[in-house]
Amino acid sequence: MLSRFNLTHPPFGKEVTVDEFFGTEELASATARLKAAVEGRSSAVLTGESGCGKTCVIRALEDAMVSGNHRFHYIHNSMVNPRDFYRQLSMELGLEPRATAASLFQQVSHHFAQVATEHRARTILVLDEAHLLPHGVLSHLHILLNFERDSKPWLSLVLVGLPELRGTLGRDSLKSLSSRLPTRIALSSLDATGVREYVLHRMTKAGAKSQIFSEDALLLMAEATRGLPRLINEVASHSLVEALASKGTVVDA
Repeated sequence: MLSRFNLTHPPFGKEVTVDEFFGTEELASATARLKAAVEGRSSAVLTGESGCGKTCVIRALEDAMVSGNHRFHYIHNSMVNPRDFYRQLSMELGLEPRATAASLFQQVSHHFAQVATEHRARTILVLDEAHLLPHGVLSHLHILLNFERDSKPWLSLVLVGLPELRGTLGRDSLKSLSSRLPTRIALSSLDATGVREYVLHRMTKAGAKSQIFSEDALLLMAEATRGLPRLINEVASHSLVEALASKGTVVDA
C-alpha cells in the first residue's frame, strides 16, 4: 500500500505525535482552556462523542504542562467501587496500597499535599471514561479536592467522558462536585469541510504528494463517519486497502 500511494508510513495509524495532530480551532481552544484551568488551580470537564478527539486534547494538555511544576496522572478504568478506585489511584501514584478505603484516601490526600508543599508541584488527575464512574466514587471526589477547607487547591481534576457525563453532574446529589468543576468543554464532530482537511492532513503527513481521495469519496466519508476522527481513520484505512485491487492511484467513492 505504501509504495502504491508513495507514502512513507500508514497515514491513519494511532501512533501520532502531538506535533502531528490535526489542529482545529476547537481542539486548540479546548486544550488552551484546560491548560488555563489547571494553571489557575481549578478543575474541568471534557465531554464528547467516542472518537471525537478527547484523547488528543488530553495528550496535548500533558505535552503543554511543565513537568517540574505539575505531576500528570491518567486513569481510564472507571467501573470500580470507591475502595478499588483509591487502590488504583495509589498504584498510579506509586504508593503502597492500603487495606481500607479510608486509609487509601488518607494516603492519597497526604501524597497530594506532600507534592505541593515539599516539591512545589501541583497534581493533575485525569479520569477518563468518567461517565462510567459509579455514583459512590463521583460523590466522594469533591472531598478529594478539599484541602484545608478548600483553602489549598493542590489538585486539579479533569473528568473526561461521553456527553451523558454532563447530565450526571447535574444531579442534586453531585452539586458539591459540580461546583468544583467550573470549566466545561464539549467537543463536536467535524463537518464535511473538516473531514476533508483532516484526511488531507493525515495523508500529507504520511508523504502524499497529490490528493489520493477524490472529492466524492471525502463527502461520502464525512457522511459515513459522522465526522468522528476515529471512524475516519478506520474507513480511510480500509478504503486504501480496497483501492489496492484497482489499478488507479485515487480512492474514489
